Amino acid sequence: MRFFSLLALMISGGAQACTPAQIEAATELVLQANPVIQAERQELAEQSRQRDWSAKVTLGYALGGTDSDAAGPNAGIQMEIPLFDRANELKVVKARTAFQSKQDSVLNSFLADLEKLCSQADQVRELETMRGFYRDRLQYRQEQVKEGLEEAASLWEESEKVQQVEHDYRRERGELDAMRLAVARRFGGEAWKRLQALLAEASR
Repeated sequence: MRFFSLLALMISGGAQACTPAQIEAATELVLQANPVIQAERQELAEQSRQRDWSAKVTLGYALGGTDSDAAGPNAGIQMEIPLFDRANELKVVKARTAFQSKQDSVLNSFLADLEKLCSQADQVRELETMRGFYRDRLQYRQEQVKEGLEEAASLWEESEKVQQVEHDYRRERGELDAMRLAVARRFGGEAWKRLQALLAEASR
């Protein structure tokens, strides 16, 4: 199930910012550290440790000995073992099903948010490329004006484009940082800072 979820994320949307190895590392951390999954895992472990039989300790004191028991204090252990009771076995199966269902639910939600994060990172990359392009073009136009090949008025349009792309880049970059923090806190539990670092590495 997890393999196909990861594969779907890798091939959907055409995101270039996140590699399979980075997605896998972040997913493994979520599976280990997410508090919802941890709670379900603990519930399954507790249910698995339950016994299908019960034991009782009995204490007594005999005044006179018998062929099988000596006089004086004695103790015994009594066990009750149901022959056909599968109640605990069914509870374990139910707990395991609940754990798998909750794990898949958390994982699918995480991968959906991660896909959005990777898409946002791609958008930031595109704006960064455009920012460099418009800066280079403005510098070229400035040199043309210095050499008298173009009018100074032509620089206004280029400067406005540079400023607009710079504004868009900073806005989208801020949104990307906010998304990383939100996803890390939502899914990372006590290890959210580690998850945030992995997400930053995945969506540079």
